[in-house]
Amino acid sequence: MSGTAHRRRTRRRVLPRLVSTVFAGWGAALLLRPAEVNRAVCAGRREPPTWVTQVLGARLVVQHVAVLVRPTRGVELTGVTVDALHALSMVAVAVGSPAYRRSAVVSGGTSAAAAVLAAAAAQAGR
Repeated sequence: MSGTAHRRRTRRRVLPRLVSTVFAGWGAALLLRPAEVNRAVCAGRREPPTWVTQVLGARLVVQHVAVLVRPTRGVELTGVTVDALHALSMVAVAVGSPAYRRSAVVSGGTSAAAAVLAAAAAQAGR
């Protein structure tokens, strides 16, 4: 294998894994320390129930560990789709539930960022 091909192949594996490592870590924080994350994110506003935060954290961990274990284009794009759908659902929560607006905006914004970064990493690796 030529040096250039090897670098391309390494980058193809590294970028999605880097993005997924960051978001799996965020998911682990949500799963393992939900009350602390809620307090920090909500900054005195109404906090979502800790179980909701934990479910979101568990979803992030499972999704991003799947990319770490099997960084195929299909797995990566499935994760992008899930993150984009979550971001869109948080728009509805932010509009429909003003009490939870801040947590919905942070959650949706984080998922939107994850979707964009994961899509860019998947594309850069191709």
